[in-house]
Amino acid sequence: MCSPTGTNTRESRRVVISGAGPAGLLLAGLLLARNNEPGTVTYEVTLLDGREDYGAISKEDLLKNHRSWMLGLADHGMDAIKTLPKLYHDYVKGEGVKVTEFAIYLGKKKISQNTEGAASKLKSSSDSDGALPESFIIDRNFVVAALARYMKETHEGDENYTPMYLTKCQYVDYENKRVLVRNVETEAETYIAYDLLVGCDGVRSTVREALVKRHSNFSCDSTDIFQEFKQHHLDMPEEVSKCALSALPDIFPYCQGIALPETGGKINIGIGIPRNNFDKLPEELKSSDYKVVSNYAKENFKAFKLVDYDDFAKQWVGQRWNQTGMVHCNFYHSLQTGVVIMGDAAHATSPSIGMGMNTALRDAQVFSEILKESKDDLTMALPAFSEARVKEGNALSDLAMHLYCMDKKQQTKETVHMILRTFLHSKLPKLVCDHPQNMIGRRGVSLSDVYDQTVKLGIMRKHRAINDKIRTEYFEQKTGMVQMTQERSMVTKFVLGAG
Repeated sequence: MCSPTGTNTRESRRVVISGAGPAGLLLAGLLLARNNEPGTVTYEVTLLDGREDYGAISKEDLLKNHRSWMLGLADHGMDAIKTLPKLYHDYVKGEGVKVTEFAIYLGKKKISQNTEGAASKLKSSSDSDGALPESFIIDRNFVVAALARYMKETHEGDENYTPMYLTKCQYVDYENKRVLVRNVETEAETYIAYDLLVGCDGVRSTVREALVKRHSNFSCDSTDIFQEFKQHHLDMPEEVSKCALSALPDIFPYCQGIALPETGGKINIGIGIPRNNFDKLPEELKSSDYKVVSNYAKENFKAFKLVDYDDFAKQWVGQRWNQTGMVHCNFYHSLQTGVVIMGDAAHATSPSIGMGMNTALRDAQVFSEILKESKDDLTMALPAFSEARVKEGNALSDLAMHLYCMDKKQQTKETVHMILRTFLHSKLPKLVCDHPQNMIGRRGVSLSDVYDQTVKLGIMRKHRAINDKIRTEYFEQKTGMVQMTQERSMVTKFVLGAG
């Protein structure tokens, strides 16, 4: 192996990254870039993923057959991507839609803000290229494809890089520091040894299980987000800005919506409903007949006119209700097993604030920076990573869950509060602090800073108490722990007690 310092004294370190999503791909690139810098370690990176290599798929095929969830790419994520030369400008930037407007539709009433004007007031000296803060809406699979293309074109033939797509991590033998992997096509299994194992393998992480088995003090809370939701890729309505992120509160009874611009003249409309209100969904929206759904949408979708209601309705009835998970962990590393987790494996979250991918990318960037600062000493780097990122990961999940309230009346009050506070802050920034929602993704403002503001304004504790109560009562009633068929008399309650 060649050494940038002209010597051959560099230690070889075997790194296995499980998961070729945004965090896994970016970290692989950052570690391989370290091999071209002065140092004492050469990283030999093996990248595992059970899916196909999106870097080998044409852009035309991606647009036609591989659309996924639309996500926000804010300064946190873009700054992380920019740490690799050319990655942002040559591979990622053209894949999304730049957001210049934020809008809220209250029925047909639209309230909007030009985000570029607001951003110009918040320009940070930390922005090294002198650009204004930016935010893009981008398909998650398009980001993965861009990162994978970069890795393919930059490191193809690199003896220190071994991509293993269509290969799943089945089991972590942490006592012998090796992972059992299986090729999904041939079903052949083999062990791969590691010095460092990085779990970027999502909400149902196999790598994370090693921490569960090894450490009795490892706390991992894995739940769902208590929402059912559907996504629709539709033609962009004429009256909707092609660069606007639009919130759609009460889009249908008990439902919240969001509209995100896509490339190719499309708009992505996501609609979600809390699980406790699912039975209250209008019967028309439960129909399997797209014509029934189409007619209902024509009458009740008030925000703006859709181009093709039948297209919306066919997509609505043609997909199941989706769910996703949420993860909280109290640390992200294990020196004893040589494991570190990041991205969804560490802090899977609701997509409601659009910061999951940004936080995952930032995880990879921070870990790379810590390795440099610690001179590649894992005994220092791994604990430092947990110290830096656990507060951010937990802030992410809690903000996504509790910045919004499942109680309709309380959420309406909070929407009005956000509108008023945003207006007053724009006029009196020294006297009125900004609303936490507006701080999310802003360069120089961490998610733990946003969480702190949410607590100080009384939003977090109020919404957490209401949301937890709603979820608990739903579980009690759904499982039969509490009977709701007949009201018990006060005498019965007194005699029999709460149980």
